[in-house]
Amino acid sequence: MPNQSDAMSEMEFKDKFIGFVDILGWKVKVKAAEAGTGMSLAELKEALKELGTSEDQRKFEKYGPMTCPESSYVQRNIDFQLTRVSDCVIVSSEISPAGVINLVNHCWGAVLRLLAKGFMCRGYITRGSIYHTNEPEMIGSGYQEALHKEPQVSAFKRKADEIGTPFVEVDPAVCNYVRDHGDSCVKKMFSRYVREDGIVTALFPFQRLQHSFIVGDLPGHSFDIERERQSNKNMCSMIKEMKECVKAFVDRSKPDVVDKAEHYIAALDAQLEVCKKTDEMIDMLGSPFPRGRIK
Repeated sequence: MPNQSDAMSEMEFKDKFIGFVDILGWKVKVKAAEAGTGMSLAELKEALKELGTSEDQRKFEKYGPMTCPESSYVQRNIDFQLTRVSDCVIVSSEISPAGVINLVNHCWGAVLRLLAKGFMCRGYITRGSIYHTNEPEMIGSGYQEALHKEPQVSAFKRKADEIGTPFVEVDPAVCNYVRDHGDSCVKKMFSRYVREDGIVTALFPFQRLQHSFIVGDLPGHSFDIERERQSNKNMCSMIKEMKECVKAFVDRSKPDVVDKAEHYIAALDAQLEVCKKTDEMIDMLGSPFPRGRIK
């Protein structure tokens, strides 16, 4: 068992990747639950689990990095720490290719799962100094920067003075690390998780919401038009359900909240257009003599 001097020697600030994700409008949802006019307490508790649990941390202890497992790391558990406080989560990982992509993946997954329940999120991913343990304890300028930058997120803003858009912004220092130190897997996965608006980079889960399929016959796979059409239909239905969930939780009496929701609704509408184009592609591929072209 470690003695007190061992514990003290491990007590130090570390340079780490730090992610902060916050659920927007949580206070309103809690009041509605208390009044019996919104989600139940059980539903709110389930939603909070999507931010992450101690089980996520244990998985890294047991299996090591799960996204890009062949990428280099310092510690097998990538020094992954997770602290959930009410409606937000703070995660941190070591400075390594495996560390950055697994932290980004965790934040991206939390945003996507909460989106499926109709929740909007905002946050910030950065690099900085932090003392972060599973006590839990968090001290450090890097942690403070993530909290400070979260309300100022401006990714994909539609007005020149708009701030507080509902996205998890990624600090340039993190993007630069991926560019300069990431291997092919890390760069590929990072590009799937984020989108740039020309100025800033942010997590963008919406592009995951599309059906993909393999054209042609491969070993163990053949193109089944009805199966692909049904899969695309299921994806469209899921996107529509997400859209209705987001709209249902919007307080129409607050213009700033409506503006935030419009970001999500517009992105979901764009994915519905992708569904439409996919249907056209499937129909064309299923026709023996295609007579038109996809517009």
